[in-house]
Amino acid sequence: MGVFSGASSHTTSGSVGVAIIAGVGGDIAFQNFATDAEGDLKSYLTMGGDLSKQTIELGALPAASGSFNLSFPGDTDISLFDTVVVVTADDTSVGTARVP
Repeated sequence: MGVFSGASSHTTSGSVGVAIIAGVGGDIAFQNFATDAEGDLKSYLTMGGDLSKQTIELGALPAASGSFNLSFPGDTDISLFDTVVVVTADDTSVGTARVP
């Protein structure tokens, strides 16, 4: 499991893991996730945490804390992406975690 660290003066914690289902896609599992960021949050799979490169949008987080899964499409080459980034509605990064 990768471990979240905060970004942009935000405190973010928890861990992230990947479950791949051949031909279907997979899930990014957020475990014991928590952040002090407020408002709508969304997440991306990225290359090295860089949002300016190719990303896969995982969508809105259902909550600012807890354990939950977000799906990615079946045609995603997960080997290209190594970092989950959580951002606010204005794309300010509040946390990152390396994908194991």
